[in-house]
Order: sequence, then C-alpha cells, then structure tokens
Amino acid sequence: MRVPAFSRYGRGMQAAAFFLCGMIVGAAVYSALVLDQTNRIVLHNYELKEQAELAEQQARQKEKPNAGETVISSIVLYVNEAPGREPLDAVTESALKERLMTSLKRSFIGRKIYDIGSDAALARSLLDGAVYPDIEKKDYTVHIRTALAADGRLTIWAEAAPLLRR
Repeated sequence: MRVPAFSRYGRGMQAAAFFLCGMIVGAAVYSALVLDQTNRIVLHNYELKEQAELAEQQARQKEKPNAGETVISSIVLYVNEAPGREPLDAVTESALKERLMTSLKRSFIGRKIYDIGSDAALARSLLDGAVYPDIEKKDYTVHIRTALAADGRLTIWAEAAPLLRR
C-alpha cells in the first residue's frame, strides 16, 4: 500500500485552515457584539428602575393629603464620583443610592421641613464620610455635599469614592 504525497493536499489544507480561522474570529466578534448589547440593556434597566422608583415615590406623595404643615415626604438623591477619581459604574451607583437612601429615609422622612436645620447637623455628622462596605467587592466612602428642601421634597447631592486602605 502506498502513501499519497502530502504536497498534493497543501492548497486544500490552507483553505480549510483559513476557513476555520475565519469561523473563530467571526464567533469572537459576534460574542463581543452580544456582550456589548447585553451590557447596554442592563445599564438601561438600572436607569429605568431608578426612574420608576422616583415616579412611584412622587405618585405616593401626591396621594397624601396636605395637612397644612409641610413635612419631608420624598427624597431625591444624586450620587456623583469624587473629583479626580474614576467614574462609578451604574451597578455601583445604584447600590450606593439604595444604601444611602435607606439611611436618609430613617433620618428625614416624616420630619417637618422647617425643623430640618437641627436634624441636618445630626444626619450630616452620622452620614458624611460614612463607609459602605462590599459594593461590587469594594468599600466606598460617601460625603454629602448639598441638601435642598422644597415642597416636601429633600434633594441631596453626594459624592462617592472608593475607600483607600493603608
């Protein structure tokens, strides 16, 4: 039995190898496109959840009858990254907002809007510089920058930065 010469199959092997490499590169590009689209959908989902929560909170506020005395019935929170730091991703920002909102609701919801001056000093001393551990495998420190109370709504701007350990 004779073994055929390998030189006869060289061009065919090159074509098959080129086709196989093209399939691998095509699959990688397709996978990258699917991953990018999925990431966009997840980020959009987080934004929509925040908008829905805010709209629900505003609807509950409008349903309550005004008893003549203005109390804080809703809190709007804006979290920004600290200057000179890397920007926060949507998942981290959402988790920070959720934890900070829980702390703020305990301190401010239902309080008279005119008594906020005395309550704000206590809340600021408790919450300013607070450390929120284990958010996306990092610890974050939050500083309250500005608080504005109007029409039964408390709006707070805060800055968050990853905690640097020594």
